[in-house]
Amino acid sequence: MSTAVAAPRPWLFGPWPDLLLGCGIGYGLVVVTLAAIGAPMGSLEGWLPLVVLVTGIPHYGATLLRVYGTESGRRRYFLYAFPLGFLVWGAFAASLAAPRLGTWLITLYLTWSPWHYTAQNFGLVMMFLRRAGITVAPALRRLVWISFVLSFVLVFANIHGSASAGGADPLQAASAAYRFAPLGIPAGFALGALAVVGASYVVVTGLVIRTLVQIAGIARLVPALALVASQAAWFVLPVLLGLMRPALYASGGATALAFIWVAIAHSVQYLWISFHYARASGSVAKAAPAGLSYLGKTVLAGSAIWVLPAIVCAPGALGILPFESGLGLLVAAAVNLHHFILDGAIWKLRDGTVGNVLVGQTSAAPQAAPAARGLGAWVLRAAFVGVGLVAAGAWAVAASEKEMGIRRAAAAGDLARVEAAARRLALLGRDGPRIHVAIGRLREARGEKDAAHAAYEAALALDPEDATALDRIAESWITRGDFQRALDARYRAARNAPDRPAFRRRYEELLARLQAPPEAGDTEVIVVGGATSASEADAATQTSRTTP
Repeated sequence: MSTAVAAPRPWLFGPWPDLLLGCGIGYGLVVVTLAAIGAPMGSLEGWLPLVVLVTGIPHYGATLLRVYGTESGRRRYFLYAFPLGFLVWGAFAASLAAPRLGTWLITLYLTWSPWHYTAQNFGLVMMFLRRAGITVAPALRRLVWISFVLSFVLVFANIHGSASAGGADPLQAASAAYRFAPLGIPAGFALGALAVVGASYVVVTGLVIRTLVQIAGIARLVPALALVASQAAWFVLPVLLGLMRPALYASGGATALAFIWVAIAHSVQYLWISFHYARASGSVAKAAPAGLSYLGKTVLAGSAIWVLPAIVCAPGALGILPFESGLGLLVAAAVNLHHFILDGAIWKLRDGTVGNVLVGQTSAAPQAAPAARGLGAWVLRAAFVGVGLVAAGAWAVAASEKEMGIRRAAAAGDLARVEAAARRLALLGRDGPRIHVAIGRLREARGEKDAAHAAYEAALALDPEDATALDRIAESWITRGDFQRALDARYRAARNAPDRPAFRRRYEELLARLQAPPEAGDTEVIVVGGATSASEADAATQTSRTTP
């Protein structure tokens, strides 16, 4: 049986910081506020990378500092830091030339991600219960665990159903080759599973809340109950809303960026607990300058792990895969899978050191060893700061150029600004076919047909299977009279983007046009194979529409 005992220190930083940052209440306030004021998702999306720079990026950096930042950390977590870390990044390198492996990595990452968030919320619930002085019996712990597992199963069944958006979601697909691949659970079975699991979740969670209230009362359970509510808001509610009102999650919908907001909330939560652990364990002094220095280091470390692989493996450097065609999503998969593995090792309440710091009433972790001295240590620290600053700057510049130099400048018709942004993004490893498509559209609007065609060819040189570039160059081939190339491009565009029916419709229209019999008075000659003279047309088996 669970019993209640005295709890002298239930909070880490205090009620409001813990509830807003650690228990997810801040996330709810942000989402509700944005929905209430009707903030356009399109205008927010371009600036989210800058929000991620001070939330998501440092949350990865906090893990890296804890594992790799000290000799004791490297020794203690050697298996996870080195052999398993090399395995993940080796798979990343191999996937650059093996799209199927890349798809597996992306699918594993996006499937594991909600589980990672779920496990963190569960661990925090256990921490707050123990800090509240509640001795959690094994039966109650299992009940709480089942509640969180059921919420994850809801997400799993939803994203792996045959009707899953999958590759239609830009967060889950970069190209035809690199994308999330749902298991394809039959729709009927998935819907039935969602109903059964959803009902079970409601029953089990209700039992959890009732049992906890009977043991300790509402007042001492506020942070734990807030985390239970956050888990429901992050995973259960989106599944329910997606089934009842899919338009909310469509492009431009009120919750279109729900995944991003949840990821940001999780990152803030992670920084909150990591900062507490660093101070309580003695590795970071409690003075404000030391805390700011620690947070700065997390930004530098996180920026380096996110930005450097994208620059090194970009076309023109050591790679051939453009950032927006798969490289960016593969970097996200590798960074996150590495992060998940490390986190599984370093955050365990049953670990004596971790348990004492997070749950114990004293700072029981050993004090950090003094920083290494000497020229070699100074050079390493200087290199870390320099590389981190360059990486963080590159991230910020890339975000700004994508928003101001590409999206907004293209909407304003400012070709010179778009081309300048394209050059800068290429230097940062962020070149991609969609940038050149934007340039081609602007050239086309000016009547510069040849320059537009060259821009579309540049896009396809980066990614020969980019659906948008194929669709645009098909139109260019039609104006040049090369209907065979246009038909091939239209077919590949429709094949590579099955979620965009307009591409399929344009392919079918062109195919029907080529197969239709000539009409009276039609003098257009449609040549299959790009022939230009009458004899070449005959040799290429032309379809002619010539009548006097």
